[in-house]
Amino acid sequence: MKVSIALATYNGEKYLREQLDSILSQSIQDFELVACDDCSTDSTLKILNEYAEKDFRVKVFTNEKNLGFKKNFEKAIFLCSGDYIALSDQDDIWTENHLQVLLENIGNNDLVGANAFLCDEKAQPTRVDLLSCSKIGFFPNSKDDWFFFLLHSNIFQGAACIFRKSLVQKSIPIPENVKFHDYWLALIASVNGGVTYVNECVLYYRQHGTNVTKNEKWKFWVKIKNAAKKKNSHFIKEQVEILQALLHKDLNLSHQKEVKESIEFYKSLGTFKRFKFLFWYWRNFYKINCCSDKKLKISCFIKNIILGI
Repeated sequence: MKVSIALATYNGEKYLREQLDSILSQSIQDFELVACDDCSTDSTLKILNEYAEKDFRVKVFTNEKNLGFKKNFEKAIFLCSGDYIALSDQDDIWTENHLQVLLENIGNNDLVGANAFLCDEKAQPTRVDLLSCSKIGFFPNSKDDWFFFLLHSNIFQGAACIFRKSLVQKSIPIPENVKFHDYWLALIASVNGGVTYVNECVLYYRQHGTNVTKNEKWKFWVKIKNAAKKKNSHFIKEQVEILQALLHKDLNLSHQKEVKESIEFYKSLGTFKRFKFLFWYWRNFYKINCCSDKKLKISCFIKNIILGI
């Protein structure tokens, strides 16, 4: 069993050494590190080559032109040869057992995700983790429940995931209108071999001014509320486009129905058409949110459906 680590870099000199050191200090040492640099203008490439000269497992590739965050990750993933592929950002710090925890918990699934500590730019923990930011109360019970949950929410952070190489040909190329590669990978995995999640922190997720995703990515229902207020129509458009792209994949009839209903739900937010989803939203609230808080259910129902705010 061989593991590949896909590392996408761009002007990451400030934190890159810390991340590379944490990767090379893993409890599991049988891996290759595929680093793909996206035309950095600082010393990122120099640092990568320095590590490659010292460790044969580090393989460095450079793009002829800037591809952007998502496409750079795509290229790095394609260059991986391992049976399992882990994704790495350039500015985090992995725990020593990062790979071990993920490999021990993937089971028969296509993808497994784990939790992460939030830390500041100096790598000081904030006593908050990513899972707590999502407000999820429980995990889906089945493969189908995971799929339905992922149509509306995402708790999978790419740098805390590992997936089977077989998922690559099913999910890549990632559609242009899909902003986050990790969300797409989890969606596609959920309709194939399945996904699972382990509530153990496997990295320190650094928050700083140049993060691509930052914390806002996890405040999903804040975006939903703003969308209903017509303050974030762009988010609705993005979500609809993602789900429409999903319809082009090999889905069974049940999954197709759920995707189409979800598309109509998002299109209805902020309009009078939302009232046709009164019972649909109430019936599916717990599956959408994985939260059993009855007060939250009533509050969201009143705000999102009844008042449209």
